[in-house]
Amino acid sequence: MTISQIQERETLNVLIVDDHPMVREGLAGIFARYGITITGLAMNGQQAFEMYQATRPDIVLLDLRLPDQSGIEVLRTLRRMDPEARVVMLTSAQGEASIYQAIQAGASGYLLKGVEGAALAEHLRHVAAGGRALQPETAEKLASYVATPRLSDREIEVLTLISQGKSNKEVAHMLFVTEDTVKMHVKNILHKLKAQDRTQAVVLAIQRGLLAM
Repeated sequence: MTISQIQERETLNVLIVDDHPMVREGLAGIFARYGITITGLAMNGQQAFEMYQATRPDIVLLDLRLPDQSGIEVLRTLRRMDPEARVVMLTSAQGEASIYQAIQAGASGYLLKGVEGAALAEHLRHVAAGGRALQPETAEKLASYVATPRLSDREIEVLTLISQGKSNKEVAHMLFVTEDTVKMHVKNILHKLKAQDRTQAVVLAIQRGLLAM
């Protein structure tokens, strides 16, 4: 189907994937006012895969947090099933890392819950026509994340243990490294996050989506 055909077509077919019934039903009610047809309401990743295979919607509207797997994992699987699949994340997660991971995994958009119904419908039609859906605040955070030095996997591991209240000595013991090595990782973490101390580093990492809350 060409872009012009999608643009001219009145109805847009959307699969909603969210584990909260009120969100699913609320979105269905909103979309009914804007000529958007709901092909399915999935509450987890497995239902999303089954409904996608059965209905092949124009767009999948996907939450980042699901009970059986993460939205990023669902996104990757959908894109493996169908490389042409258009998936838009609709979530309350505003961390820079989450936005980056979604776009890297092939999302066609990343929208925050709270977006007005008319704007959401417009975003989805734009995606169906081949565009991307990014609100100004998410686009700004994505640009900021790309421009900022990223933590290595080991640094994330160290920071995760720090967030659990572990001392440098305890972290060293758990990771089978020297305490000096841990101190070096902590120094790099503070520098990359522009944090004054370990506590602020943890807070900033959570805000940016680098650590789970």
